[in-house]
Amino acid sequence: MSGAQTEEPVRSAVPIPDLAFLDAALRASPEQLKQAIARVRPADLGRDLSRRTVHEGRQLVDANDDRRASAMLRAAHPAVAANVMGSCEPDRSARLLDFMPTEHQVAILSTMDGDKRARIEAALPPEDRAKVERIMAHDEAAVARLMSPKLWRCERNQTVGDALAVLRAHTHEIEVAQNCYVVEDGKLVGVVPLRELAVIDAATPIENIMTRDPIAVREDASRADAAEIIQTHDFLSLPVIDASGKLTGAVRVDDLLDATLARIGTGILNQGAVAGKIAGRLPYFQTSLHEVVRSRITWLVLLFVAETATGTVLRHFENELAKVVALSFFIPLLIGTGGNAGSQTVSTVIRALALGEVRLGDAMRVLVREASGGVLLGLLLGGIAFGRALLWGVGYDLASCVGITVLVVCTWANTVGALIPLAAQRAGIDPTVISGPLITTLVDASGLFIYLSIAHILIAQLH
Repeated sequence: MSGAQTEEPVRSAVPIPDLAFLDAALRASPEQLKQAIARVRPADLGRDLSRRTVHEGRQLVDANDDRRASAMLRAAHPAVAANVMGSCEPDRSARLLDFMPTEHQVAILSTMDGDKRARIEAALPPEDRAKVERIMAHDEAAVARLMSPKLWRCERNQTVGDALAVLRAHTHEIEVAQNCYVVEDGKLVGVVPLRELAVIDAATPIENIMTRDPIAVREDASRADAAEIIQTHDFLSLPVIDASGKLTGAVRVDDLLDATLARIGTGILNQGAVAGKIAGRLPYFQTSLHEVVRSRITWLVLLFVAETATGTVLRHFENELAKVVALSFFIPLLIGTGGNAGSQTVSTVIRALALGEVRLGDAMRVLVREASGGVLLGLLLGGIAFGRALLWGVGYDLASCVGITVLVVCTWANTVGALIPLAAQRAGIDPTVISGPLITTLVDASGLFIYLSIAHILIAQLH
């Protein structure tokens, strides 16, 4: 139909170029390597670095001038860029960092070991070194880690012309220029967007046109809080202040987007029963097997132990299964349906919690809503299951047992799937870490118990 909505296929919005020719160029002479990489954008070289060894990365850095090499490393994963820069001379690494925004400098240096970082920081200009060290003193999750201290600011007693003159004079130093932040004795008192300053008479006092008491965040505020403020108010940048109210920097919307995407990736790993904070530190090929095993083993052991509950249920109903062998035909169908229904509910509730659409005070409304949805889904799927069971040639009693079980299991799975993220949030635990694996394990064991209990009641042969 013309009004039907269609989903786009999953694909990369950024085309991934074929850089296989670089393999041969890396084994050739330095001059041939320079000719080869001249055909490739620095950002594409940076994305490709995660597939390569540190030695190959160093070759690519040496084959580029400082500006192109810096652009390449900026596009790479910070940990990958840190490994490559750690193999370079400290003076060269400092020059490469000089071409990068402050937040990229911090991201790269924070992943280095102490000795390498100390050597590179010693080669930085004293002013830049002090700024980086001050930012790195904050917690990793704080918005200060993403801010840039090099922002456009002017004094309260200046004019529009003065503010624009500051921008022109420091155009190569200022990293955040979407807004001009107005200060008095270092404290943030106002803000004026660039688009307004560009069209107003130069003699106009800044104080007459600035937005007073602008929204700002403290340096120790979480990235999630800053992202919510920017999204709610459609800001392009957000000022960051210290405990005394002095303006220390600003964070841009694109920096928060990068942090949010990284958090989403961690959440996806968590829902797959992988420790996202461990597995998400490095790209796929850069992660050692030790880290791979470490990120997966904990949940696998816990789930392995928990799944023994399924075996306990089967042993408890051993006689029933022996009498009516056909009961076992439907076990994968029923526990799979329950697990799928529960996983859908978990994903929906986690998303609503993350977006602020659901709060802990809405717990009862969520439970009623999801339980009702489970009943409706169970009725639809139960009818299909009843007909499918009859097609397999079983009796009406077993077919009825399967249909009713689907109804009960869907209702139960939806209810539990809504409860687990809410309970995790209440306990201060990231819902993505435990919800997915836990719902699968619970529904497997409880769904099997529900099925065999209903069978015991409905199937005359088991009485």
